[in-house]
Amino acid sequence: MTFETHEPARVTPVAQPFGLRVSGEIDWSNRRLLADALEWALTSDDRDIRLDLSGLTFIDVAGLRLIVAVAARLSPPRGLILSSASPLTLRLLDLTGWEHEPGLSVIRN
Repeated sequence: MTFETHEPARVTPVAQPFGLRVSGEIDWSNRRLLADALEWALTSDDRDIRLDLSGLTFIDVAGLRLIVAVAARLSPPRGLILSSASPLTLRLLDLTGWEHEPGLSVIRN
């Protein structure tokens, strides 16, 4: 018997503020989708990258590690800003200490 609970991930470019809207579930199996979108954002503009996580229902450590790694690649004053993160995502950031990594900012609503 197999149960499928994986909500499809979607990453959509946003013009203002510049960045990406992430929805669904991001985990080891589909992190490439987020990686490709972040790579696009890194190379297509020189502004901060805002990740709107309001539609994100789940992210595992691999997905979060990817976000932190991309933030570390940004040269100051440029940064990666997380907005509308769920309490679970914020808790994971707290537990890992990654909220304080270079280049990463978290807007707590």
